[in-house]
Amino acid sequence: MKQMFTKCFILLTLSAFATADSFSQKTKKFELGGALRFNYRYKDWDKNSKDVGGDAVFDVFKLNAKASYSKLFLDAEYRFYPSDFGGGMLHHGYVGFKFNEEMQIQLGVNQVPFGILPFASHSWFFNLAYYVGLEDDYDMGVKFLYNSDNWDLAFAWYKNAEGGRAYKTFSNSKKGYGVDDARYSYDLSGDTEEKGQWNGRAAYKFNSHEVGLSGQYGSYINHATDKTKSHYAFGAHYHGKFLAEKQLDIKLEALKYGYNGNSGDVITMAAYNYTYNIAEEASLFSVGIAYTIPINWTYINAIQLYDNYHYMYKYGSGQNNTQMNVVGMMISADPVFVYIDYASGKNHDWLGPWGAFGKNSDRYGLGRGAESAEWHSWFNINLGYYF
Repeated sequence: MKQMFTKCFILLTLSAFATADSFSQKTKKFELGGALRFNYRYKDWDKNSKDVGGDAVFDVFKLNAKASYSKLFLDAEYRFYPSDFGGGMLHHGYVGFKFNEEMQIQLGVNQVPFGILPFASHSWFFNLAYYVGLEDDYDMGVKFLYNSDNWDLAFAWYKNAEGGRAYKTFSNSKKGYGVDDARYSYDLSGDTEEKGQWNGRAAYKFNSHEVGLSGQYGSYINHATDKTKSHYAFGAHYHGKFLAEKQLDIKLEALKYGYNGNSGDVITMAAYNYTYNIAEEASLFSVGIAYTIPINWTYINAIQLYDNYHYMYKYGSGQNNTQMNVVGMMISADPVFVYIDYASGKNHDWLGPWGAFGKNSDRYGLGRGAESAEWHSWFNINLGYYF
């Protein structure tokens, strides 16, 4: 059955790209855009950062391309990060076919339909679901979409994560090709690799509210043991807008994930050329609230204030839970957007000493966690010009 789906996926991919190529000289619509972004960051646990009063760094330069011919369309984005953050990588890229105004199919690297879309958070940091691969995740596969006045439905099958292959040494000293860690969204790495995944999402919309359910089921292979196991995730969400001008925005999400048959109680994830551990089974809860202040100044259109809190409950014996909170604001001065965030975390690999890259890595952060973990904070200003 899996081989049949794999063959069908490959044939559909080749067919879609061949069709797109034949239309390339007849494209009626084409759009090119992108952004250039910079960060100022100050990390309270980083002595080097504190000694210089924080640092101002290049974040990303990205290019977007959109094209359409009749019912066929293309959507792609390529990003250029600093070399130590992965360098150049595809964010997304797919060919689609629009059957009508409500139904379409996308083939290629597209966003996995799970939870609140397009993001379950308000800040530049996203929320905890992002760091375990369940927010703003992109994989290689085919996705069917149906979007009406009241229903937003999606069903997808993904062959594997986005990105390429890299030659590496696995934990048993076996050498071979595994996934490339230089990619945008977080997926399995180390000894493990995704091997096929189903996704389904159903959301009901009424007035300015949305309630929805999401499910995910797939398999992954351990290259060191040559064993294939299953993984799953499911969740529920609510997204609502309130007040006369919809200034108040509330996002609620609860989800659970697990990796069956893993040899330990942690599993390795990676993106941006970095790897770290997460608990192999956990539940995540997030609450986000934002208020937009409309402003009619010459250069500033609006200011959005927000606070997002996230909690990760781990089921493994002896594991310590993770918390994350981001309070901040987004300033809209189109085409310039500025995020000012104060992100705090406890047992969070990206908000505190990066134990995942040192000794006893399994006892830190999003993996087993430290029993006496302290809160650490990262103050960040992201400034981007979008064109």
